[in-house]
Amino acid sequence: MAGEKFYDEEIAKLRDSLFRETSSVSAETFNDYFFSIIGKSLQNGQTILDIGTGNGYVLSELLNRFPQYSLNLFGIDNSSIMVDRARKLLGEKAHIYLGDNFKLPCKDDSFDLVTAKNVTSIYISEIRRVLHEKGYFIFREYGLGKGLVEVSALFSKERLIRSRDLDYYISRLKENDFEIEIAEQHKIKRNYAPKKLIEIAKSFPFIESFSGEDEREILNRFNRPLEEVTSDPLIIVARRKR
Repeated sequence: MAGEKFYDEEIAKLRDSLFRETSSVSAETFNDYFFSIIGKSLQNGQTILDIGTGNGYVLSELLNRFPQYSLNLFGIDNSSIMVDRARKLLGEKAHIYLGDNFKLPCKDDSFDLVTAKNVTSIYISEIRRVLHEKGYFIFREYGLGKGLVEVSALFSKERLIRSRDLDYYISRLKENDFEIEIAEQHKIKRNYAPKKLIEIAKSFPFIESFSGEDEREILNRFNRPLEEVTSDPLIIVARRKR
């Protein structure tokens, strides 16, 4: 599995540390915005699946932010390391499974809501299959700049992993009988120390075959104590029509 190959213990620990940090009020506000959108779709007793759940962050935030709802929470990730972390974080509050997004280990029409936050690969036909009719898919991802627009510009497009724009996702969702309710592209300026840029670049599938030479390229370009870099997150809310 691709995720299993990418996420070793070192990268898993790095991602944990990055999740705990807040380097920008604007970025944190956007995170709040993402969860507020999810919150508008929540109802008591819903069954929710988070795909590419990683360390269980999205599910843990749903529990923390919306304690008024009784929710049946499920998470799937294709990295056994990340599944172990999610299970430790959530305990019996959610069901976490090792599985591939290409073939979700779930029955048809199983979920009221599917969420995905910065997931390496999504298969919209599978998301449609496991959603109830009129169920929601709420998706947060980065655009062509992969969340680090100026850093991405240092590399050829062919080396950027999963560099896609908003229209790509809208088109794929519509092809699979989804109705788009929200589709937004945002631009957020954030300040980073150069070494932090390296940590982020290492923490998720960003550049194909990322190497020491690539690190040096980034550090040569971004060498001031703090560098302003543009994040390009997008949010889509889509509803299964039938």
